Amino acid sequence: MAGPAFDSDVEDASSCPYCGRPFPHTRYRTLHVGLEHHDRLTDEQREAFVAEYREETAEIKRFRLKALALLIAIYFGFLYLYLAIV
Repeated sequence: MAGPAFDSDVEDASSCPYCGRPFPHTRYRTLHVGLEHHDRLTDEQREAFVAEYREETAEIKRFRLKALALLIAIYFGFLYLYLAIV
């Protein structure tokens, strides 16, 4: 599943097959099953978890880079503003 977790996949609501906890997105359920019930996973579930985990890790890295770039831009923006005022 591509894109952020808040895409229009709300109709994919499902629950955990092991503990019954409901999730609004299949992606969240896959991550929950892999993290909380890792000892009970089938091969198919394990592959789905690894794929979702890698995708989420990549999204987090992209977010961190964007946040860092924004902080640097704000820092230099204030620095140039200070230099223009002084």
